[in-house]
Amino acid sequence: MIRSFKSLLIIIFFSTITIHANSETSWITKKDSNKKKIVKETKTETSNWIKKKEVKENKKKFKEKIKESKSWITKKSKKKLKDIKNNLKKHKEINKLPTAEFYFAAMILPKDNEVPIYAYGYVNSDKTSKTFKYNGNDFFSKSDGIAFLDNGKTTCEVDSQIGEFLGDMMGKIVVRCINKLEMTGKFIQKENVGKSLEGETKSGNNVEFEFFNSKDQAIAKLNNYKNSETRIARKLPSQKSNKSIKLEPNGKYYALLIGNSNYDNNGWDDLISPINDINEIKSVLDKSYKFEKIMMVRDGTKKEIFQAFKDLSKITTTNDYVLIYYSGHGQVKATQAYWVPVEGSLEWGNGDWININELNIFLTEIKAHHLAVMVDSCYVGGKFKGSNILDLKEDEQAFITDHLRDDLNLRARIVLSSGSEGRVSDTAPNSKNSIFASTFLNNLRIAEKVSIPLTMTTLGFNVKRSFTGNSNQKPYYYHPDTWTHLGGDFIFIPKQNLQ
Repeated sequence: MIRSFKSLLIIIFFSTITIHANSETSWITKKDSNKKKIVKETKTETSNWIKKKEVKENKKKFKEKIKESKSWITKKSKKKLKDIKNNLKKHKEINKLPTAEFYFAAMILPKDNEVPIYAYGYVNSDKTSKTFKYNGNDFFSKSDGIAFLDNGKTTCEVDSQIGEFLGDMMGKIVVRCINKLEMTGKFIQKENVGKSLEGETKSGNNVEFEFFNSKDQAIAKLNNYKNSETRIARKLPSQKSNKSIKLEPNGKYYALLIGNSNYDNNGWDDLISPINDINEIKSVLDKSYKFEKIMMVRDGTKKEIFQAFKDLSKITTTNDYVLIYYSGHGQVKATQAYWVPVEGSLEWGNGDWININELNIFLTEIKAHHLAVMVDSCYVGGKFKGSNILDLKEDEQAFITDHLRDDLNLRARIVLSSGSEGRVSDTAPNSKNSIFASTFLNNLRIAEKVSIPLTMTTLGFNVKRSFTGNSNQKPYYYHPDTWTHLGGDFIFIPKQNLQ
């Protein structure tokens, strides 16, 4: 009897524990479920807050650019306003645009769940504006005209300003439309074509545009925008197919960014763009690309630059992807090329310049699957030695830009520079960045916005486009002969395209 009673107590005890445990498990599950829901909601709220913050910052920067443009956009007379108003009603098809000095075509690149927007128009010189000389000819510094979005409805007013800068004709454009769409951009004009260096809308969309002195050329460009390639992809895929481009790197991404702007009163001119460039590049990479570590050397001495290379070689593995970016003075002596650190003497011979041959030793010490070196400096861009791929024909170019996974998996050693053996410009007109850095930044931003991985090869061809018609600078893209390149390509993968 006692034994039976004990057994009954044991059964009741374990039953109670089991019931309590089940109840506890149920409560924990519900709690976890609620926790997940709260975390999900918090992430969504944070994501929305970040997006709103970015939109607010973009609008603030855009507003500053528009405010600056008011200093050169003159108030139009009543007669001019009347003429513009009449023309806005007449010419809503590109083939019906009137005779003009310049015509342009433009494409507004889409963000998520958007489609591209196309625009076209024309401008004529403002004969009341100041003139400037270029290649022995006089030009008016301002132009104005009209534009239309390719929907047959939306009309816009256009103002532009041009001038001579480092041997090139460059300018700015502002477009204001009746649907409150606003665009602004910078361009380089050479002979009969003006190509965009950068362009954006008030909402933060990137804009591509080109000027021509022929209506037929503008029509052809508009059709090209609609049917052919953008800077980032041969054909702009749908948003769904963009997001399906997923890549899985085997290693981690690292970057070493070196910018020398402030030289030590040693005869070298101080530079504006280098530190501004590397700061902005870091900001974009941090925000939109997954880099394990980004090392920065601002106004670096020879010792500091060498130490950064040593530190980089210690943390990288043979699976990793390494980007090195240098912006600052460069020089050649006899057949040798050098980077000039901030304490470097004006004259060679004191041992305080950095020989490219020394850099070669450091670069071979860096264990990396992909190694890409970008150089924005005078004279030294092509001195690592190799054939310039940017000189290939278009059909040869297309052959090497196709297979992303092969590009990622095969070993890569690449140099991309803003010039080869000549001088390079410091900043683009009315900018704190160089043309080289502006193109790089613009490509990174577009790639992230349209969810398409950006290869270094594609970037190289786009850098070449940015310098079209610029006889003072010839970009260089190559695989150094002694670095054992095996057919891969350095790829900037937007975070949303990571597998």
